[in-house]
Amino acid sequence: MKTVTLLTSGTRGDVIPYIALGEGLRDAGYNVRVAAPIGFANLVERSTLTFSPFEGNPSDLLIEQGDQTPLTLGRNFVNSIRATQFFLRKARPLYRRMLHTAAEACRDSDILIHGLPTLWGAHIAAGLRIPAVRALLQPLAPTREFPSVLLPFRFSFLGIGNWFSHWAVTQAIWNSWRSEINHARHADFGLPPAQWTDPALQTFFRQPLTLNGFSEQIVPRPKDWNEKQVITGYWRTSENIGQQAIQLQKFIDSSPNPIAIGFGSPGTQGYLPMLEEALQRANTQAVLTIPEKYHGEIRSKNIFPIEYAPHEWLYARVKVAAHHGGAGTTSASLHAGIPTITMPLAIDQFFWGGQIYKIGAGPKPIPQRALSAEKLADAIRESLTNNAMRAKAKTISARLVTENGIQAAVRVMRDLV
Repeated sequence: MKTVTLLTSGTRGDVIPYIALGEGLRDAGYNVRVAAPIGFANLVERSTLTFSPFEGNPSDLLIEQGDQTPLTLGRNFVNSIRATQFFLRKARPLYRRMLHTAAEACRDSDILIHGLPTLWGAHIAAGLRIPAVRALLQPLAPTREFPSVLLPFRFSFLGIGNWFSHWAVTQAIWNSWRSEINHARHADFGLPPAQWTDPALQTFFRQPLTLNGFSEQIVPRPKDWNEKQVITGYWRTSENIGQQAIQLQKFIDSSPNPIAIGFGSPGTQGYLPMLEEALQRANTQAVLTIPEKYHGEIRSKNIFPIEYAPHEWLYARVKVAAHHGGAGTTSASLHAGIPTITMPLAIDQFFWGGQIYKIGAGPKPIPQRALSAEKLADAIRESLTNNAMRAKAKTISARLVTENGIQAAVRVMRDLV
């Protein structure tokens, strides 16, 4: 029996789709392991998949507040640059330890699957002399049709400019950690330094097979992608909400216009006064995802705070989803068939917010750096009253539920094996 290791890191939203994919591969007869930071032990073990932990998760360093958020454009550009420089300095020693322990977590694998937070997994696969497959939640392969999805803004550079933006961002990520990756290649596997370009930017023969875990209903396949880019559809799994469901359901049932709000960051407490004003303006009530330590700061009866609720469960019971625009959260709100308000902060969130607006399933995104009570209230009112938008969201949901991204990915893996 072949052993497939799924190497993942980042946030909960990055890990859950990998668990879903792993469960599909297990059911197809593979021996599946999930290699992830130690902090995800409970999440992985609840799935009954084998957990292979490693140390370190750079995404933990990204959780800062307001203008101090790295790798994006905050309200203060200078502060954002400084935060990014601080993050890179602090993350370098963490990366060396992470790469070493991740290499140990992946040993005895026959195939290694890795994603955006673990693009360095290709070098572990090279050291283990096994095939590597990229499994991405966002379209990273260069194309002329739209600019890099990792840019903190959305405007086209037109044709070759768009293609070059993908190349430049991908190469910048590779160069940021090149010394740490080459150290791991030498120390753990005795390999020479890697080529100066990221594997995805090399010749066709050297490019990795890539499973793209999203739907062509949301991102039409770029005409200039080659056959190594496979769009499978979304990778989804169900989660148990537990005992908190009773009180949460009571709040939703008693609310005339219940919505769900989440920022994807523990920095949410800084937005509380603005949220309270926005909800009062829009005459709505919100289930707010926020760390438990901030629940005592909430004064408004229009807010029901909760540490975490499975998006599939929650979005099926509210009228609008307002969130940061992460790949997994976007998938959940689109599948629920309700309008989606996006409040992007960084990474691919601006891209998904733009796609939602483009297909008519939500209002124009509001970057967190420009968020206000007035703008959020207007977006909520539009989402609740725009019948065309609500109908479009339901139509997209009906199309998405006919797709099975996990089975499509399993078929590709069978062909590879």
